[in-house]
Amino acid sequence: MFLVNLKKRRRGQIRAVDFIVSLLLFLLMLSQLLLIIINVQSGIVSQMGDELTYDELDILGRLILYEQGEDYWGYQQSLPDSFGLASVTNIPYYSLDAAKVSRIVTGTSFPILELSGFEQFTYSSVKNILSLDSNLDFQLAFLPYFEPTLTITETTIDEFNVTVIVKNLNQNVIENCKVNFFFLDLATGNISSDNVKLTDNNGQAFTSYSDPLSEIIVITIVEKGSLWGVSWKHHLPIHENILLGRDSEATVWACGVDPSTIILSDSHNRGLVNPEDHYLSYIYKNTQATYSKETVDLTSTLDANFTTQLPKDGLITFFSVMKLGGIYKVGIGTYPSILDSDLSSGRFYPIFGPTDEIEREKSRISKDYPIYIRGLLMRCRLILWST
Repeated sequence: MFLVNLKKRRRGQIRAVDFIVSLLLFLLMLSQLLLIIINVQSGIVSQMGDELTYDELDILGRLILYEQGEDYWGYQQSLPDSFGLASVTNIPYYSLDAAKVSRIVTGTSFPILELSGFEQFTYSSVKNILSLDSNLDFQLAFLPYFEPTLTITETTIDEFNVTVIVKNLNQNVIENCKVNFFFLDLATGNISSDNVKLTDNNGQAFTSYSDPLSEIIVITIVEKGSLWGVSWKHHLPIHENILLGRDSEATVWACGVDPSTIILSDSHNRGLVNPEDHYLSYIYKNTQATYSKETVDLTSTLDANFTTQLPKDGLITFFSVMKLGGIYKVGIGTYPSILDSDLSSGRFYPIFGPTDEIEREKSRISKDYPIYIRGLLMRCRLILWST
């Protein structure tokens, strides 16, 4: 009898242990299942958030780049009730109206074009016209597809060599790319040029220039079809008598007020005495598909808005050259895009919207759209932030 009771107690103990172990295993498996469900749900929510942001980005891109808004608002004096940069609709690519693009150029580095009644867009006014939520911010930048690298080597006392390397956005070299070399003499504002060169299988093109006694800025404009890029550099590594870009406190940019004319706006720091020399020199593609160079003498003025007739398509690269107290102050601009004010960099400005993207890097989503402006293929970088 005693042995029978003992066996029953042992069997009860074994069943209790089995139950506890099974319960622990069940709870462990349940916790893992809950973790998986939570992670999956979190991923779905995150993906939905990303898709929502991308959807918002695409909607914003279509509103700004594909819609015309009011016809020809770029040529009107007052701001429109609807907004859109497109020049025409129902085409395979985005084609933007250069005059409209020029209306939205903002930033503390650029002066507001002082034309009577010619209002400038503000970021807040564009957000209001687009009916954007207060928790969304965006930025536009128009960028070229080529980023040429320019190297200058002094070979003798009378000559220096120029090498340019052309690469695409993936840093692959570009063969058979047209390279146009120009030489801006700061003493006269005159621009000379060399024959068009083609890049070799290393993406390189070469030229040389004599007369190092002059202060020379070397400019290269590279092209392959409708793709392009711009680069420039002073021929000496040290040029203490030349202030470039931001250091010069000079800004020069173009604005299309109507379809037939271009205004080259040249602005220097106010309150200065009359300059010793002041030139506005520009390079543009003529109707024969070659480049023309022009120089305008502005010695009697510090600030000028020079209106000129230019072809409706193609790139314009222009320089403001002022000599004051023996120091050259040089500003640069391009049309239709806006260059960084530091001549040594060749970078392009964000053309519209907040510029504090470094602080907001983690929350931004960026997309590049192929766009045409003045017949040139560029990329529009559209950035959207959720605040």
